[in-house]
Amino acid sequence: MTKAKLSTSTDDFSKSQVPETHTYSGLHIALVVVGGTIGIPAFLMAANIGAALGLVLAVKAFILGCIVLGILGSLTALAGSKSRYSAYMLTKFAFGRTGAHIANLAIALSLIGWFGVISNMFGQAMYETILAITGWDGPKLLFILIGSVLMVWVSVRGFKGLDKLALILVPVMALFLIYAASISFGRIEDWNTGVGGMTFAAAVSSVIGSYIAGVCIQPDYSRYAKNSSHAVWSALLALGVSFPFVLTMAAIPSIAMGEPDLIKVMIVIGIGVPAFLLLLLASLSSNVLCLYSAGLSLATIFTRQTMKTIIIATGIIGTAIAFSHATDYLIKYLILLGITIPPIASIYVVDSLILRREHNEASLQEEPAIDIAAFIAWGLAILVGYLASKNIFSITSFAAIDSIVVSGLVFLGLKFFTTRLTK
Repeated sequence: MTKAKLSTSTDDFSKSQVPETHTYSGLHIALVVVGGTIGIPAFLMAANIGAALGLVLAVKAFILGCIVLGILGSLTALAGSKSRYSAYMLTKFAFGRTGAHIANLAIALSLIGWFGVISNMFGQAMYETILAITGWDGPKLLFILIGSVLMVWVSVRGFKGLDKLALILVPVMALFLIYAASISFGRIEDWNTGVGGMTFAAAVSSVIGSYIAGVCIQPDYSRYAKNSSHAVWSALLALGVSFPFVLTMAAIPSIAMGEPDLIKVMIVIGIGVPAFLLLLLASLSSNVLCLYSAGLSLATIFTRQTMKTIIIATGIIGTAIAFSHATDYLIKYLILLGITIPPIASIYVVDSLILRREHNEASLQEEPAIDIAAFIAWGLAILVGYLASKNIFSITSFAAIDSIVVSGLVFLGLKFFTTRLTK
């Protein structure tokens, strides 16, 4: 079999289908996604869940939440591989040529927000690590700026840059997490008891919410898969197998030391310098995916701008957010993401895998400017998700899953009903 060529498109096929000559194996796709799951927010979430529930129950929450992510991710990956389009182009098919701008802008804003949150966390942790190791009290904003510039530089290289980055960083980060967990494992005195403050359902919801935006943009990477089989098993491997392992390895040191901040734990157990490197690598791998996908989304709106220009502009905005106290709003932000973004993926999956026979420029031009059914389904899903998040009404006990189910079923029902009326 001829080896797939790397992308040479200056816009990384942001508005077109990925040709067969630019495809990759499922392993390459999985490594890119795994790199996105290993990040500071995941470390923080895993540590908090582990401290609240104890190791045994925390691992169960990790596994259940990641199974949901793996299943949902395989569906969005399948949509991307079958169409060869990015998530944002699939959104144009489902929401209409003009209506998709609203949905794509919502996704882009969520990713830019994530970039700001992660960059802010990176700057804070980098400052604390250097201060603890060297005693140098440097400016936090400088650390944020350095990290952001590096992330933008990698992102402008497109999928080719992400692929090379993942091949290098993922094995290194995985080995370090295993090492940190192994030297901490023996210090855990009680595997079954946590300090409380979080229910099992809330823990599972947190796991789902931590990467649900990533599930929505899965087509951005799976469109490069050799075939649908590679796309599906790469998503299942990255989210259903690797991610719960990453969360477990990240939780063990924090549980052992009774400290939710993984970087502080690493310094206490004597591996502060490797922890600093892990922090740098994890932030880099997570944020380049945010910028790359945000760029793809905005490229469907600002069609006259190049992908490189959009990513640089996005990086500047994200860095400005990072300079603010972005982490103060992290929990509220995650809740908002969990009920707003997943329905978009549910709608384009139904449209792509159930309703639509083909994806091409000709069929896109035949779409309405705004698909009313998609927006009704999206609005109802956000409402149901909000009610679930406030414990007023819930179908599955998980707000994100409620919004996904409602959006998919309502969209499918409305499309079926309108089709029958037009016959």
